[in-house]
Amino acid sequence: RRFPGGGINLFSLSASLVLLLFSASTLYAQKIEVIPFAGYQTSARIPSVKGDFRVNDGMNYGVSLDLGSGDAGYKIFASYSRQGSLLEIDTAGISGTVCDLAVHYISFGAQLEFFQGDMIVPFSKLGLGTTIYQPLDSDIASERVMHFNIAGGAKLYLNDHIGFRFQAGLLLPIFFEGYYFEEGAPEPGEGMKTKVAGVQGDFTTGLIVRF
Repeated sequence: RRFPGGGINLFSLSASLVLLLFSASTLYAQKIEVIPFAGYQTSARIPSVKGDFRVNDGMNYGVSLDLGSGDAGYKIFASYSRQGSLLEIDTAGISGTVCDLAVHYISFGAQLEFFQGDMIVPFSKLGLGTTIYQPLDSDIASERVMHFNIAGGAKLYLNDHIGFRFQAGLLLPIFFEGYYFEEGAPEPGEGMKTKVAGVQGDFTTGLIVRF
């Protein structure tokens, strides 16, 4: 079995983007930040033909790698996070537990930081990647979909090498619903149906180690 059905594997697209970002960066002036983090992710609802799946809220943890180019404030990032959760389903108003669930987010993207050199550095970021819903102790297969994410926050530097990051973000998974073909005026067409579902809020605090 698959959860919750109809996923599409677009991880190769995410990998291609991060390679493009790395090649476009001025790596000779790079600054690297390693940021282990922990926090909280909100619950999410994923509609399906079987009913509404619910991913419960819970704590998450992970690590981010930020790679900067000089003092301009432009950076690229790669991050991984894991949330321990519980998967439930609501069918015709009747709720039931499906299984324990781990939700993995692997993301790549671009980040813009303001007031470089100050003690407090606000930032905004935009990324994409893959989301993996992994049922635990169950015969249900994992599901992998593409996602987009947006986030913002601030970094508090204690010195040139140590600081803290405070971040709030929005995670937007995209589910594949199949192909379609239409006839009629003005012209027939075909395409692919997708939907954004399972949206989660993400709130984390991290420790910055800068090299």
